[in-house]
Amino acid sequence: MYSFPKRFHTGQSLIEYAVVISLVAAVMMAMYTYVTRSVQSVQKKVEESAQ
Repeated sequence: MYSFPKRFHTGQSLIEYAVVISLVAAVMMAMYTYVTRSVQSVQKKVEESAQ
């Protein structure tokens, strides 16, 4: 079986890390909306109970 030179493995692992980091960033950006809504909801409940 033919094995690629080590430099190709290094490039491949770099690409894999970049893909994982970008997926994590995308998930965090998507969840930001829901977390913001949740915090605002709790803040509104606290505000209403204080009045």
